[in-house]
Parts: sequence; C-alpha cells; structure tokens
Amino acid sequence: MDVAVNTLGDLRVLTAQRNTTPSAPKQRQVLALLSARANQPTLTEDFYRELWGNKPPRTATATLHTYIGQLRRAMAKALDVDTHTVSERLLITQPGGYVLRVNPELHDFAQYHRLLEKADEARRTRPAEEAVLHYRAALSLWRGPALADIGCGPVLRVWADRANESCLNSTEKLIALELELGHPLEVLSELRELAARHPLHENLHGQLMVAFFQAGRRNEALETYHALRKRIVSELGLEPSARLTLLQQDIIKSPARALKRIDYHDMKYSA
Repeated sequence: MDVAVNTLGDLRVLTAQRNTTPSAPKQRQVLALLSARANQPTLTEDFYRELWGNKPPRTATATLHTYIGQLRRAMAKALDVDTHTVSERLLITQPGGYVLRVNPELHDFAQYHRLLEKADEARRTRPAEEAVLHYRAALSLWRGPALADIGCGPVLRVWADRANESCLNSTEKLIALELELGHPLEVLSELRELAARHPLHENLHGQLMVAFFQAGRRNEALETYHALRKRIVSELGLEPSARLTLLQQDIIKSPARALKRIDYHDMKYSA
C-alpha cells in the first residue's frame, strides 16, 4: 500500500496515483503534520497545539478523532481497501498519538535528506564535481517553500522554517562549490534571485560579488556591495562585516589577490 508524500512545496499525498489531500484547512494541517513526521509518532498534544494553539476546545479529542477517521476513509477509497486495513498498515494509532507509514523512497523530505548526506560527505572527501551533482539532485526535489499551501500553526511553522533553512544552506554550499570550480555563470541568475529575496543576507551577497567578479563583471560586484551596505546602514544602523569589506577593497585594489583569500567551503575571507 504505497503512498507518495510531498512536503517540499505544496502538500501532496498520493494514494494509487490519486491526490487524497483534503481541502478543509484543519484536515490539511493534520495530514501535513503526519506527512512532515512520516514514520515517526506524532503525539495528540502536538496536534492540539498545531490546530488550536494553547487553547484546545473541550471537544479536541473527539474532533481530532473525526479528522483522522476522515483521512482514513479517503485513503481507503483511493486504495480500494477497507478503513481497517488503512488503520492497521498506513495511518496507525499508537499510544498517545498517530503515525503515517510511508516508504522512504516515496517521501520527498526523506529523499532530500538521504541525498543531502551524500552531498555533504562528497563535499568533505571527494572532488567538488561529485558533490555538486548530489546537491543538485537533493535541491531538485524542492517545488517551492515547504508546505507552501498549508496555513501552518506553531508546530508546522517550526518544521517548515527548519526545512526551508536547510534548503537555503544547501543552496549556499552548492553555489560555493560552483564558484570554487570557476563556474560563475552556472549560479549568477540563482544568486541574483536569492539576494533579492534575502536583501540583508551577507553570505549570499558575498557569493554574488564573487560570481560577478569571476564573470569579469567587476563593476556589478562593487555595486552589489554598495547596495547591501546602504540597506544594512539604513535598516540596522550597522556596517557590513569585515570580511565583506575586505573582499570589496581587494576587488578594487588587488583583484588578483581577492580570489586567493576566499575559503569557498565556508565562504570566509581572510585578512
């Protein structure tokens, strides 16, 4: 009874090639929480907090039981089995909560982490080209922000924020490897988009400066620094970090030395 679960973008739960994701907001939250924690028990208290915050109604237990029952019936119909089979093998009641059993090969978040482990290992021990392939494979599973179409409560919001942060960190690692390999044109468009979405993110802007510089677009590298500095001063009342300022100064005064100072693996810049 295979079920495909997609959380890296809009929530999609496919049984027998049919989308069984409900339309009702609360049911969607329940299914999203089960999907995010696929193959791990989710306590009823976590469902309560996700659905109703710190003030669950007196009917919370009965209402959650109804939501679970509705999900089981929808899955049973899609799989052409009875609800008892679903409750025994797919959406299972466990002491204190529930668990959604999913083949890890059909769970995009599990696949992402498996590929990410390969990428991180390759980054430490193998040629950069191999690590690039693994990072690209892992990131290709993302169709948008995690649970993008779910009105997340406090529990899912933490999970989604962590997942999205992991995606951004992995993207930075991939970009650093591409720059180390001298492939600025492979990442320039993506970097410009990321920098626009994260206007105060120094590391992304530093990578964008390096990419422009490697591509022979020195003026745009310097413009990137000045635009970032203006925003940081205006919004935070601070100056850019010393490493970013050193990079800017070397791009102006000593271009040949600039790239030698960069540790691509950590995107640090040594004085």
